[in-house]
Amino acid sequence: MGRRGPIAVLILAIASLMPAAAAGVSMYNIEGYAAASVTGGGYIAESDAKYRRVTTPAGFIAALRAARTSSSTPVKVIEIANDLDMGWNEVDDAARADGLLRQNKAPKKHPSLIASGVSLLDVTNFNGLTIYSKNGAVLRHVELNIKSGTNLVLRNLRFDELWEWDEGTHGDYDSNDWDFVTLGDGGGVTSGIWIDHCSFSKAYDGVLDIKKGANNITVSWIETLPPASGPGSFVARQFDYLEANRAANAMYDFLRGFFTKQQIIDISLPQKKGHLIGSNDLEGISSYTVTLHHNHYRDLQDRMPRLRGGDVHAYNLYVDSSNARIMKATRDAVVQANPALRAKVEGSSPTYKFDVVLNGSVSTEGGAVQVERSLFWGVFTPLRNNQTDPNDSRYTGAIRAFGVRHVLFASDTNYMPVSSQQATFVDRGIVWASWEGNSGAAGSTLGPAQAAQVPFVWRNGAPSYPMTLHGVDELGNLRASMGAGKVSMTAQQWMRVVN
Repeated sequence: MGRRGPIAVLILAIASLMPAAAAGVSMYNIEGYAAASVTGGGYIAESDAKYRRVTTPAGFIAALRAARTSSSTPVKVIEIANDLDMGWNEVDDAARADGLLRQNKAPKKHPSLIASGVSLLDVTNFNGLTIYSKNGAVLRHVELNIKSGTNLVLRNLRFDELWEWDEGTHGDYDSNDWDFVTLGDGGGVTSGIWIDHCSFSKAYDGVLDIKKGANNITVSWIETLPPASGPGSFVARQFDYLEANRAANAMYDFLRGFFTKQQIIDISLPQKKGHLIGSNDLEGISSYTVTLHHNHYRDLQDRMPRLRGGDVHAYNLYVDSSNARIMKATRDAVVQANPALRAKVEGSSPTYKFDVVLNGSVSTEGGAVQVERSLFWGVFTPLRNNQTDPNDSRYTGAIRAFGVRHVLFASDTNYMPVSSQQATFVDRGIVWASWEGNSGAAGSTLGPAQAAQVPFVWRNGAPSYPMTLHGVDELGNLRASMGAGKVSMTAQQWMRVVN
């Protein structure tokens, strides 16, 4: 492909902040692996006893209790009508009554989370259930643990405030294990799940994890975004606490000897982990079937997804880690200028982990990941096939891409040689370069290059389901419809999987 000149307009299109018009709602019909079996609760009139509109944590939990298959007339649709603060210390005794809501691992460093507590809410024993919001309501301080059920729709919800600074494991984020949503953890078959038009902020661990062989999953039209960090925000309250208590926080205090408070905030904002599919190393489950499509991942550092066995089909992903790439450059410049800092945060076994990782989609342990017509901006390695031991083929997966655009600093020649730079443009005072094509094409910068490639074989048969593919140049505008509160639809349209 010859040089096309600046493409900034194509990938930086400023989309309207107003909700998209309802006339095109058929574009948001269910697609992917979930399409074969997922209906959720279907359309239920709001006056029907099977429809439950909730306004409190206790009301939400009561509705989940009534939605279990053991109920004589189970609830089929739960509308969350307003924001819910669901931390363990925020809910009343009625919300804790029967163990569906449990106390999660206790916060250690965030003063707001220490006050609110963190909860784990089991969504379990369902068969045909829709949980949605008309207006993009927020769930805070809670992890949804969706397990032992089938045929669930989760739409138009926001998830927020489930992160804190990690002094305990020195930035490894390997203690609290808070994910916004987990599928299949804790027993029972979990299949037929559609998660659509949801928004996720920064979590301590992952955004959405899939475990124990959960299958026929579609995650569509979602967004992951860095949290607000201005004065008084959830993030600001964490760093105000750290700043006032530096002597009690050795890692933060050490970093403040080299970085400003604002630099630490900016480098910390990108979410570390997206979607982990598979519970444990070499668990040997190959039944995972997951579709990711029309998702906006902004400043997400890794796992779009990371697969341990099974099949993932990803298309029309808008991965914009451009700001994370800039923050990585800021971090690296300070580290290189300070040998004492470099000794603590670089190398194979650093004392403190304070960096920005720039990975994309990852296939490991015999999995198969196919990525189509997607953008990876600011990501060093869009495709990876091993993250454990490149010399051990048990940890290697198959991954390939078609029609994918890769954008990096023009100076990132270790990942995008000058000979592969098909176009350049200037944005935020930086010269960016791009390559576009298939992973196997000459000059491809997509990867994988971590381990010897293995033949691509779908573990559960090639995907055959409804799908709508847009061109990469269309994704910038479509971004306005990715996430909660972005699309105007009627209650009936939200409840239906096909309009």
